[in-house]
Amino acid sequence: MDRTLLTVFALIGVSWTLIPGIYLIEETETCQTVFDTDSYLNFSSNLKDLASCSDHLIEHLEGEKRSNLLGLLQNAADRLKSVLLKACQNVNPKNCSLPLIPANGGLICITVDKTRYCKPLCNKGYDFAFLRISRLYEECGENTNYRWDTQYIGGRRLAVCTASSRRVSGMPSAYFPERCHDVLYNYTQEKIMISTFKDELKKTIIGKFNKKNMCLLCGDSS
Repeated sequence: MDRTLLTVFALIGVSWTLIPGIYLIEETETCQTVFDTDSYLNFSSNLKDLASCSDHLIEHLEGEKRSNLLGLLQNAADRLKSVLLKACQNVNPKNCSLPLIPANGGLICITVDKTRYCKPLCNKGYDFAFLRISRLYEECGENTNYRWDTQYIGGRRLAVCTASSRRVSGMPSAYFPERCHDVLYNYTQEKIMISTFKDELKKTIIGKFNKKNMCLLCGDSS
């Protein structure tokens, strides 16, 4: 137990500690080494081992180690989230604000030419507050005076997901199989759902799709 945690602790410490100045090149080389194929596999394996440890075993880890490890893991998660969010920030058209991400759901956003399209989705156990059968996405661009064309007038809120055992308010593709975060943590599944939305847009939208601006955003879960 201690050996596994110490290995995770060391790997995260190396990969996320940044030293300014003359050590920049050494840092880059170190990070590249940590995330080469073999090192990454060992790194992810250790994290899986940690996640599978029982609470009883983790409780016996020294308090200082638990606190330090939690801080490093949280910092790493925040950094990764920040990188993922960049794909949805400062995108064209820049006059459009970043929409609010529905709690217990998420958004898939794609830019086509100079218009931003975002598709709201709800997690399993939730449904849309308003009927959206014929409203798969919302848009923002020149045609909307750079305001989100939404059922919630004058704001950035595109949809609300409320607790429900039935999925009847939206189209079948407007729901996650389970939770948004399950898709976000599965790169293959994420690409499939983004591709589905892209294909849906192509049925009615003609233009150039910007691959760099395609992204998935997840809201908080209850």
